Amino acid sequence: MSKKRVTSFDVAKRAGVSRSVVSAVLNDTPGIGVGADTREAVLEAIRELNYHVDAGARSMKTGRSMTLAAYGDTRHPLFTRLLEGMQRECELSGYHILLCSPRPKGNAGGRAELLELYHQRKIDGIVTLDHTSYRGEEWASSVSDAGVPYVSVEGYAEVPGVHSVLADYSGSVETAMNYLMREGTVQQPGPVYAEVYHALDPDNWAERNRREAYTNWCAARGMEPVIIRLEEHGDAWANCLQRLEVGSGQPHAPLLVNWSSAIPDLYRAAHKLGLRIGEDVRIMAADNTIQGDRLSLPSLSCVEIPYVSMGEEAVRCLLAQMSGRNGNKAGQAGKIWLPAVLRAGESA
Repeated sequence: MSKKRVTSFDVAKRAGVSRSVVSAVLNDTPGIGVGADTREAVLEAIRELNYHVDAGARSMKTGRSMTLAAYGDTRHPLFTRLLEGMQRECELSGYHILLCSPRPKGNAGGRAELLELYHQRKIDGIVTLDHTSYRGEEWASSVSDAGVPYVSVEGYAEVPGVHSVLADYSGSVETAMNYLMREGTVQQPGPVYAEVYHALDPDNWAERNRREAYTNWCAARGMEPVIIRLEEHGDAWANCLQRLEVGSGQPHAPLLVNWSSAIPDLYRAAHKLGLRIGEDVRIMAADNTIQGDRLSLPSLSCVEIPYVSMGEEAVRCLLAQMSGRNGNKAGQAGKIWLPAVLRAGESA
């Protein structure tokens, strides 16, 4: 036979107060003054009876589930780092996180279920980690029609009316270039930009921003920009490195790569050519997608996209929407841009 559940009525009886006083203590209800002695009596009764708040009842009363949905590929390390930031901010606000992953087929990757969870009052808002090229019109329309608090991390950068938390990719390239050409390093020739791309997604706003930032940096210093494009997981790194050589006995041009996920192939190609990373050729990445500063040898110099901070900011944005401090009508939703973080290593 199961043990009878302790209720707020039991707590009120033990403490000698009304249930409204117990509720005021539990919820810090404004406008209801509770003296220190009375508050302590209620808290002591809660401890003695091992009382736990009925989340379902609280949800019905407040209209809040105190749960946020985090949608993304749980196998991806960037999603893990985003969750770390979301968890930090949720703990400060008393929220929990519900993990949701895309499905291989149908149901718009499982996004429709997120709206169903919202309508069932099982979640109060949604954060999705999207590809930088993501701008699904149907999903944005569904979110708007449902009135659900929503933030896309990395998506909808060029789409008004959707809240987004985004990385400043232009600033990340400027940071990397300034570090490559910092005082005390060989200043000529200027850095070469190696742009690795996916065959299925050869260009997006993030890559355009990086490329433009590189050419603008070179133009401002009277340097000729040199851009080399390589398909991801290709075998063209040897040719790329050979193009960097400017003359016998002269150092190779510094190389800025857009993704650190390309670094293992690049390091292997350099090894086959007998090049010492950080000495014969200086290499840096403009996006530390695989935390290459920790996993590569020599350690990679890079600028890291701040996914942990982006997770924190996404939760703050959701809470602002829920409190009415931030509109979600067309034209009112904002874009929050966060700077990348320099990680100095041995490769540059």
